[in-house]
Amino acid sequence: MSRMDHDGAATARPRRENGPFAGEFFRHPVRSGAVTETTTDCVNGFLDEARLDGARTVVELGAGSGAITAELATRLPEPAQLLAVEVSPALTARLRTRCPDVDVACASAFDLPELVRERDLPPVDLIVCSVPWTVMGEERDRFLSTARATLSDGGAFSTLLVAHRARDSGVAASWVGRHFTDVRAGRVQWRNLPPLRGLHAHAG
Repeated sequence: MSRMDHDGAATARPRRENGPFAGEFFRHPVRSGAVTETTTDCVNGFLDEARLDGARTVVELGAGSGAITAELATRLPEPAQLLAVEVSPALTARLRTRCPDVDVACASAFDLPELVRERDLPPVDLIVCSVPWTVMGEERDRFLSTARATLSDGGAFSTLLVAHRARDSGVAASWVGRHFTDVRAGRVQWRNLPPLRGLHAHAG
């Protein structure tokens, strides 16, 4: 959700946009991972910690209805390219309406290498992720391996998780550490429900 949502004229937007988001959660709770859209404060806090400086090719996985996408699009410098990936057709349609200038792919995160090749994108130097990968079971490592293989050496991976899962010494950090280096937890975003927290790592 972009900074414009701080204006009084836009205060009703989250409630309207949570309709399709909640519907998708009740149809596919594991795939969606959340019943409501991420709050503006949470998005800003998370992106403040992500390595956006110097990013030229950015991929967002699990873009949903665009809470992070819209803010990313305002923060990235003009030459940067942003690809948003969302598996739900309903949320993809919403996302394309909300962020018409962003390249949006209705696809699985596992399709990421093919999506990058099809678009002939430069090396990806940042992946921002809201996919609930911690509940993927045996697919967790394949998901993280796919993300790592897509990133250039020295690139960055930032994933937003339920706060209790995203501790520096937690299980999720150890999973990320199998594929990335310098794993660190961000601040807990208490004003979101549930509270969320970023894990940030590098592709060494």
